[in-house]
Amino acid sequence: MKVLSTATGSTVLEALVEFLAGAERHSPNDAVAPAAILWTDRDAQWRSLMPRLRSRLPQLLSFGDYALADRTGPAIWLRSVVERALPENGLPEAPTPIIYLPGISRQALRPVDECPDILKPLVELQYRGTCWTQKNGRDWTVEAFLVSSDGGLALDVARDEATRAAMLGAIGEVADTPVHRLRGKRLEREYFDRLLLEDLPRDLLRWMNDPSGTEVRWKPGRCAAFRSRCREELEFNPDKDGELVAAERLGRRLGPWESIWSRFAESPASYPQVVGLLRRAKPADLVEDQSSSWPQNNEEQEDALRESLAGLGAKPPTEAATAIRELEDVHSARRTWVWAKGGHAPLAHALGHLSRLVRAASTNLGGASLDDLGDQYATSAYEVDDAAIAAIAAVKRTADFDAVSAALDAVYRPWLEQAARQLQAIAEQNPLPCASDTDPAELVMDAGGVMLFADGLRFDVSQRLVAEMRNKGLRPSLSWRWAGLPSVTATGKPAVSPVASALAGRSPGEGFSPVTAEGGQALTTDRFRKLLASVGCEFLSPGETGDPSGRGWTEDGSLDKRGHDLEGRLAARVDPDVELLLERVESLLAAGWREVRIVTDHGWLWLPGGLPKVELPHYLAESRWARCAAIKGNASVEVPTSPWFWNIEEQVALAPGIACFTAGHQYAHGGLSPQESIVPVITVTASPATGPAVAIENISWVGLRCRVHVQGDVAPIRVQLRTKVNDAASALSQAREVDSNGDASLLVEDEDLEGTSAVIVALDIDGRPVAQTATTIGGQ
Repeated sequence: MKVLSTATGSTVLEALVEFLAGAERHSPNDAVAPAAILWTDRDAQWRSLMPRLRSRLPQLLSFGDYALADRTGPAIWLRSVVERALPENGLPEAPTPIIYLPGISRQALRPVDECPDILKPLVELQYRGTCWTQKNGRDWTVEAFLVSSDGGLALDVARDEATRAAMLGAIGEVADTPVHRLRGKRLEREYFDRLLLEDLPRDLLRWMNDPSGTEVRWKPGRCAAFRSRCREELEFNPDKDGELVAAERLGRRLGPWESIWSRFAESPASYPQVVGLLRRAKPADLVEDQSSSWPQNNEEQEDALRESLAGLGAKPPTEAATAIRELEDVHSARRTWVWAKGGHAPLAHALGHLSRLVRAASTNLGGASLDDLGDQYATSAYEVDDAAIAAIAAVKRTADFDAVSAALDAVYRPWLEQAARQLQAIAEQNPLPCASDTDPAELVMDAGGVMLFADGLRFDVSQRLVAEMRNKGLRPSLSWRWAGLPSVTATGKPAVSPVASALAGRSPGEGFSPVTAEGGQALTTDRFRKLLASVGCEFLSPGETGDPSGRGWTEDGSLDKRGHDLEGRLAARVDPDVELLLERVESLLAAGWREVRIVTDHGWLWLPGGLPKVELPHYLAESRWARCAAIKGNASVEVPTSPWFWNIEEQVALAPGIACFTAGHQYAHGGLSPQESIVPVITVTASPATGPAVAIENISWVGLRCRVHVQGDVAPIRVQLRTKVNDAASALSQAREVDSNGDASLLVEDEDLEGTSAVIVALDIDGRPVAQTATTIGGQ
């Protein structure tokens, strides 16, 4: 199945910026942040776009002759800038530096003894950083970026030399073209040639953005034609009227200027100077239909909305909810304005989510039993939490964060408190399930299945992950279960693992961790992995895909770590972490696993305005965490208690409502609330294999040539070496048809791949994998 890119950039250039900016994504559980992103471009196809990319990516550096203003220099200078060793580097602190290397291929960055001298200072960065390449390790050419469905735009581009030449000749025009205009059509030479012809809306906007520079780049004949068309079609004289008059007419959007505005609205970021012109050209005699054209109108309304939201914190919940509905009536239209598209109406977007929260929270969470409450939360009530996260994620500035936080204090905090106390009241009569209530068979995967443990995958976040899976054509199913109490990793992670039946609980101690049932030893990481091996479950480190014919356990996701680090600011990192989890699922399925089951240990409470504090004296607790505590001896505590998941004879103290035993938390877990205790279980199955029944029987290597024998109905079968079973872009060899005896020979041309892991895939007549087996290039 071809899956289109999920890039949200309007134009090809904006999509490129989005992909480059996203290349630094990593999970802090398995890697440190990359030191740099290396962008190799052997044929320098992207070089002409560098000035425009630099204006959008302040972290972009280029390899070449030293030119500080262009953030360009030789390798030793680039290395010094990355290491922050130069006072004048001018790099922002947060984004990872991107180093563009025109004329340099990925293969040129070899070990230092083979690398050209001019590149040697950069060689080490390929190990501490990452390379922005296709998944097969090749450079991102312009053509590959446009056509690839795995990391590119998935456009239908003819693959002939004439089309390639025309495409590269029109690269500037291609960059400015909205992606939606390129979809659904066959892009051939004629299309790219037409982009070079006169386009009055585009040309006028380019001229307004940079009058003198544009005319220098144009040939005299084109300048004359441009002026003539402006006079005839727009009644505008560039020489006499100037760019300010053009900006006023653009903003008024009358007659033929409406089409100019439509083009500007498609990608305002492509014309940053036009925004300044509109600000200066705002006329005094405005009509209502034109109010959205002027940036200061949007800014004034954002300021007013910020003040209104900040004042909600002092209002009762019902008054605050009514005020949010009224504000939504006033400001919702601004989400369609061009300024919202450019990220200049964050509060208008946040307000939309607050309005959704108010609607979802209009009914309190109820239920007479644990299952009733759990089903109600998992069916619809989780949307309150999702809307709260989305509202904060929409803003960046501190003033906006504080304003939205005040609104959440008014309408979200009371709902959180009621939901927690409702669950706690039910659990006081009917405690949550413990280890003795768990069926061990539910935690065992069949052969071909792998469990993916995602730390702190809250239920509302799992709904986002499931939605993204479906967008990618996957087939997930979502259910829920109760997390073990207290809702901390030491208790909850082993409780959802295949070795839960080999564990037991003695005393919660300081860490709430079980011990091995045989021997009573502490459950260390090493013992956990040995127990996995004892039940035939392979432990897969991050990035490993293992043997998909067996059973596996792997760990990914960093929501809990980010929550403790970022507290209220976690919201902005939820979607990137969902994308990382999705990539891990895709890699496991592509490697041949038939089923991936995602499990988690606990959810979390999150409130940017801060969770309240409740007292629990130190002398009553053996250990005291944010939302739970181990009770010392036979001490009596005045807070709720619950049986420990691993030993019902042991009680743990839980903070009441949404309170914490320690102050200063915006993010916490360990207690009992729907957000902490109702956790997802996501099962993703691979598409069923169809086609002839075949098996790969024998493999032999001679150097980099692999001889394969396939047994069964081999008439239409081809074989290929890949790194991922279902990913044709990961091919390491050509696909070869097996002969009538079932034999074929595959050659790996890149000698640097010797010794790396791969998989041999048998493909049916439609290119679908029907059999696979693991191998090592060059043999063991």
